Amino acid sequence: MNSINIDRSSVVEQVADALREQMFAGQLRPGMALREGALIESLKVSRSTVREALQLLIGEGLLVREPNKGVSVRQLNEAEVDDIFRARRVLELSGVRAVVDASRRDLTNLTSRLADYEAAVKEGSPVEIARTHVQFHMAIVGLLGSPRLTEVAKSLLSELQLAISSVDRSSDDLPEMLRVHRQIAELIRKAKVEEAVQLVDQHISNAKAFVPASL
Repeated sequence: MNSINIDRSSVVEQVADALREQMFAGQLRPGMALREGALIESLKVSRSTVREALQLLIGEGLLVREPNKGVSVRQLNEAEVDDIFRARRVLELSGVRAVVDASRRDLTNLTSRLADYEAAVKEGSPVEIARTHVQFHMAIVGLLGSPRLTEVAKSLLSELQLAISSVDRSSDDLPEMLRVHRQIAELIRKAKVEEAVQLVDQHISNAKAFVPASL
């Protein structure tokens, strides 16, 4: 029998996917420690696989490794949340105001990201809802036409992934959240800048109000 090459990276990704699912579903909450031994036993994989999966999630900003403490789910303090939302507001409102000069490609991207968010809400996967929610807001910053600023937004929103997921879970009405995003996209598409700025600013403030409960 010929030897079979098994793609070990796929196993690593499967472990990372399982942990992401638990984090975004609220089963692994901010501040909770992840013990390698317990993960090895529950997931039936090797120590090296667990370590690679944890490192992958650390790179995504979902986990942190601290000296003498090990790995835990990322937990933002109040000052970090304030700073991230301050920067987020500057970037997203600038993106809205840039719509008059935005390229057709960037406007199309915003429409596509909204469609992805709609599909995720319909599917009901916490991971996909959070991921597509983040990508919609990155697309707003993308209207600036600056890859560097989009990368900054990606970094900021990566830090907020779990908090955004918590907001989505705690919302009494996800369809209402989706309605707000549709309205934002429509105002941007019609270049109703000041109305869109006001709505995005309100949406960001409302989201921030839910975040401390997830710290």
